[in-house]
Amino acid sequence: MMNGGAIHHLSFIIHHLKMAYSTKLKLVIIGILAFGLLGRVGCYYVNKKYDTVRRPWAYSDDPNKPLLVGKWQGSVTDPDGVQHKVELEIVEPMSDEERQKRFSRKRIKRDRSSATLFDGTATLEVNNHKASCEIWGGLDEPDGHQIHFQFRPVDDVHPPGFNLNLVEGNWNENTLDLQVSFAFFKPDGGSFSDSADPRYDQKGKLLMNRMN
Repeated sequence: MMNGGAIHHLSFIIHHLKMAYSTKLKLVIIGILAFGLLGRVGCYYVNKKYDTVRRPWAYSDDPNKPLLVGKWQGSVTDPDGVQHKVELEIVEPMSDEERQKRFSRKRIKRDRSSATLFDGTATLEVNNHKASCEIWGGLDEPDGHQIHFQFRPVDDVHPPGFNLNLVEGNWNENTLDLQVSFAFFKPDGGSFSDSADPRYDQKGKLLMNRMN
């Protein structure tokens, strides 16, 4: 039989264990709640931070760093001597809204698995006629400066004459120094080429400057 001192000592130990267990349990509950409440928010910011490393051409912690994404303008002359004015916008691979949907388990349409691919929109003006296009292309490396892309009319209608087709060149902070290959289209919408006519192999120079 235990004496009073032993009983008191045992009670103290049990009480101490209960207090320790209660504290740990509270911490576990707090941790679970914090993970549930902040987990998605944390993933969002971690993913965005990771993109500054994975896609340095599109994201940066430095607001003054020139990026490839943004609006550009310039002009190029086709083999018939016709000037094509070009305004284009290269968009972020994943917008804040898309990123939020991703971590809210909502479906997003665009595949952003590649660190070098980009897309955007363009407005082409020829003889005072404007047409809207989609553009898509990529860089040679995530931290590279050699780029390539191509144009596609939103309505899939190519105006007669030479149209901008494939583009390649260099991105240098606030300028795009590009070389353009043209595709010729007839009034009925069909493409045409003549190997005996040097115009169809002629390329144009398109120097673009940042608009924003």
